[in-house]
Amino acid sequence: MNNKSEMSLVGHLNELRKRLTVMVIVNLIVAALLFNRAAVIMQYLLDLNPGMQLVYISPSELLLVYIQISFIMALVLCSPLNIYEVWAFVEKGLYKREKAAVLTALVFGLVCFIGGAVFCYFMVLPTILQFFVRIEIADVASMISVKSYASFANTMLLAFGCVFEMPVLVFLLTKLEILTPEFLKKNQALLIVVIFIFAAIITPPDVVSQIMLGLPMVLLLQLSILISVLVDKKNRKKHEQEAAQ
Repeated sequence: MNNKSEMSLVGHLNELRKRLTVMVIVNLIVAALLFNRAAVIMQYLLDLNPGMQLVYISPSELLLVYIQISFIMALVLCSPLNIYEVWAFVEKGLYKREKAAVLTALVFGLVCFIGGAVFCYFMVLPTILQFFVRIEIADVASMISVKSYASFANTMLLAFGCVFEMPVLVFLLTKLEILTPEFLKKNQALLIVVIFIFAAIITPPDVVSQIMLGLPMVLLLQLSILISVLVDKKNRKKHEQEAAQ
């Protein structure tokens, strides 16, 4: 029995290794193919620039920026494959009810991530950059490096994409009966404090970026509580029906 369990564990580890290998290789290939298109994506980021004077201060800086953009583009474009590989690995160990919840979370998680990044690109980044321009000192010329500008924009886009996953995560945890709406309501004040601490950690060190991320997170928390309430009611109703049978 122990040998069978050990072989089963080894088999799972081998499968995990194979799936991770596929994900890494495909993402690397796609990133290499997209390298020549990185300048196009960089131009979209530059279009948000409200008049900042950008420079590069080392010969390799533009190359590193293009590599960074290529990998981010590859992760986005390969996300359906990545989601499939994750799903194919975890679904074998799930019950039927859990499979439906996890698959739903993976699909809508991708949609929410894209929605968060789009919201950041069109609403948040232009506002933040305009604010930074307005607080410049007249006698001091701004010399912002391309690397720092691209890193700031990419960090904000990824941060908002991840933050918009909150309702999906709450849906999944409530569906699996790991999380309850009562817990969220009881600890709402503490969660808001944690949200702003989290926003301070993952955003650049300025108050404006932290507030621009923290406020949508608070709104998403309210939406997540509502989702948790609805899912919990559905869980309770299902349990009542099963008990009556």
